[in-house]
Amino acid sequence: MTPASVASASLGCKSVGYACTIDGYNATSMTDNWAARYYGQDTKGGIGTPPHNCTLFAAWMLAHNGLPDPGHSWGYGDQWGVTLAADTNHTPAVGSIAWYDGGTMGHVAYVARVNWSNRTVFLVSDNYAPGSAGYTSSEWAPFTEPTGYIHLRDLTSPLPLAARRVKPRPSSR
Repeated sequence: MTPASVASASLGCKSVGYACTIDGYNATSMTDNWAARYYGQDTKGGIGTPPHNCTLFAAWMLAHNGLPDPGHSWGYGDQWGVTLAADTNHTPAVGSIAWYDGGTMGHVAYVARVNWSNRTVFLVSDNYAPGSAGYTSSEWAPFTEPTGYIHLRDLTSPLPLAARRVKPRPSSR
């Protein structure tokens, strides 16, 4: 994110480009780790070229934070919490994945910040909207909005809304 977009991102963002994503994720970088193998351009559910795809972004962030290649897909967004049930609960953490089981294919988003005082999470995602060319988004949401939170590569410190270099916490899973 550019410094100019940091302030607006803390309030929420929606962009047909990649202005709302973090850590350098964009049309060029989205294929630089294992996430593209399972959720990339040739997968169903992405819209546009390159595709806007929530599972691609969530997996890309996990890989970016150091999660090794799992060797397979976890499915569409609505399947992640079921496939990864042992790593899923109702407690958010920075670096976890917010999981939604509703809709046609569900949804997943990256938890970039957690505000314990008002029980909200700052979610960043590369989504899509049916009938559109796709978009990226970031916004604050109540803890209870996602179906659950998947903990595969949580971080030890809050994620700055600008570019960051944070060492991931070793996974205890």
